[in-house]
Amino acid sequence: MNGLQHHLNGMSGVDIYQKLKNDILTLKLKPGQMISENEVANIYNVSRTPIKNAFLRLKGEKYIEIIPQKGSYVTLLDMKSIKDIIYMRAVLEVDALFNIIEQGISDIAVERLQEILERQKKLIASEKLSATTFYGVDSEFHQHLFILTGRERMWEVVQDCQVYYSRFRILDTMTTSRYQELVEEHSRVLEALKNQNHEEIKASVFDHLHGNLRVLSKKIESEYKDYFIRH
Repeated sequence: MNGLQHHLNGMSGVDIYQKLKNDILTLKLKPGQMISENEVANIYNVSRTPIKNAFLRLKGEKYIEIIPQKGSYVTLLDMKSIKDIIYMRAVLEVDALFNIIEQGISDIAVERLQEILERQKKLIASEKLSATTFYGVDSEFHQHLFILTGRERMWEVVQDCQVYYSRFRILDTMTTSRYQELVEEHSRVLEALKNQNHEEIKASVFDHLHGNLRVLSKKIESEYKDYFIRH
């Protein structure tokens, strides 16, 4: 099974669940790929019981689907759900930025967002750069908008809804390597915030969050069409 390459002894069901989930999120296990309980049990040298528990948990979170008499598969990406999440993110993040302005923009808030941007720039220039490492720092920028408005729980709720969107973002970054462009888009959002320009905030957030749809639109219908549910 392509994607499962690490043979680790003594792993618990929770460990295996986390490893499989990470492999799905980072597209090491691709949308639509078959995933076998027996093979996973052999790879990690454990009994079927912790594997079955891990599979049931992943199924409950919509990372895999289990089809009786056929097998288990990594769930396909649902474009309708992805578009809904992008819309929700845009509305919530614009509202968060407006709220930051209403509260009064502090120097500490600006410095924190700028520091995240600088870490993104340094990562681009480092040997540690990958789609997944960049995605982690990229997400911090968005998360901090919620933190600055005291809405950390809302960010957690958003993350719970991103079963398809997170993989879509990784696919975008892996395919296009448009790291610098994403940093520039974040910079535009930050400048709009500093200038308290409400219209520019709306435009910059909308363009940034919809960018992956724009960039990947043709490949979704060709190269990656098998990754998506056909409605």
